[in-house]
Amino acid sequence: MKYSSWNSVASYLVENLKKRIENGEYEAGGKLPSEKMLAAEYSVGRSSVREALKMLQAENLIQIVKGKGSFVLSGEAQTKKMEQWYHSQTETFENLVEIREALECLAVRKAAVKATEDTITKLTAINQAYESTSSTDLSARLEYDEAFHRLIVETADMVLLEDMYRKFESTYTEYRIKGFVFTKYFEKAAEGHRRIIEAMKEQDAELAQEVMREHIYEVVADIEKLLQIAK
Repeated sequence: MKYSSWNSVASYLVENLKKRIENGEYEAGGKLPSEKMLAAEYSVGRSSVREALKMLQAENLIQIVKGKGSFVLSGEAQTKKMEQWYHSQTETFENLVEIREALECLAVRKAAVKATEDTITKLTAINQAYESTSSTDLSARLEYDEAFHRLIVETADMVLLEDMYRKFESTYTEYRIKGFVFTKYFEKAAEGHRRIIEAMKEQDAELAQEVMREHIYEVVADIEKLLQIAK
């Protein structure tokens, strides 16, 4: 089997296993085939299968039970796990969002007046690539979203800020995943990116900062709204 059109072998596996879960081949509460069996079925290494299963668990589609295997979660169980995660991580999540706001609002304010036509072209291309990804290809979504925000930080051209952001980015990844999985943030993020690009194109630092702030807090509002609906 060829994977050249996919972001990675793991992304292919995630996409394929999701479809099999959605079409009922693997039912809620049921057990997925073992890592060894999946590796043999797809002719890939077990490390790729392991990575794919971890991604599915991060999306709360399955639960990996040590020594027993991977089990498909029902829609109700997925929401419950999300609620448990959010309430257990509320303080950390809120702190990270505030840190992200401080770093990225400063970055976009500086970048807005330093951005060249080439910068705008690159940001636009990244956002178009982001929009063209499958809504279930979490790996690609994360890659393009992170690339978009990273380029803004680099454009700000502040060495200390870049260093702080690089350290922060790896910590924030788990929370970014939750935003993509449980909300309509995927679609909203693309629109937010376009508004940021427009503000930077006009070199309007204040508007760019305000749009970035709204963009950052949209995912927080969506998660809270989702949990209220689920109650």
